[in-house]
Amino acid sequence: MNTRIVHLLLWVTLIFQACDSIEYSPNQIFDNDSPRDLNKKNLQWLSENAADDTIRFVLAGDSQREYIYSKKLVETINDIPGVDFVLLDGDISDFGLLQEMEWVNEIFSGLKVPYIGVIGNHDLVANGEKVFKRMYGDLNFSFVYRGVKFVCHNTNSREAAFNGRVPDLTWLKEQFVPEDGVNAYVAVAHVPPNDGDFDAKLSEEYINTINAHNTLAALYAHIHREDVFYPHGQNIPYICTNAIEHRQFMLIEIVNGKLEFRNITY
Repeated sequence: MNTRIVHLLLWVTLIFQACDSIEYSPNQIFDNDSPRDLNKKNLQWLSENAADDTIRFVLAGDSQREYIYSKKLVETINDIPGVDFVLLDGDISDFGLLQEMEWVNEIFSGLKVPYIGVIGNHDLVANGEKVFKRMYGDLNFSFVYRGVKFVCHNTNSREAAFNGRVPDLTWLKEQFVPEDGVNAYVAVAHVPPNDGDFDAKLSEEYINTINAHNTLAALYAHIHREDVFYPHGQNIPYICTNAIEHRQFMLIEIVNGKLEFRNITY
């Protein structure tokens, strides 16, 4: 066989063998090894876990580019007894890239408990929305755990050009309608309603929707500092967790219908 043809065949063989490791574009949505439907799978795992009388979970956010501190976070959580699940509350990535979300998932897969991903504003950059939907699932979703309904939703209004549709108040109102098996509610989103990245035209109706029923708390990240505020002077805490870069997270417990929280430094 002609030497040039042999060389050509060798190159073709090498290219096909390497296809799985080639990243064709930094904006690609998936590769052959990309995980799918992580929230669905982790919620199934959560439903199979034995639970005691206490719901104990972690609120953490803004893992963007903080891979070393994210690993330390996972190690810290794994040493806390009785944690049921972790809420990774947005800005999983910095640039909305597939590789970023894959790296973070690889780290958080080291948890001994399920983790749930919530959409952040940085996750919507470039093709980030498509990557998030494929890897984690819907931007707006909810789940019920031991009688408490966790309503996870998109509040990244700036990335929607403040078009009046983010957050989706129609969907939110449907989620907070009383239903069998639900005794209380917890709202979960990335951008809090008192932040400039939240659509100010929707904030009043949003807060009224969140506070309308037996809501224990509303949980956020985004601001890269710990904060707690009480809209309308009601006793419903709106809790913001610090960023992973500052090596802090919120440990939250619900016991007998009452919610308590504390900031943890690691």
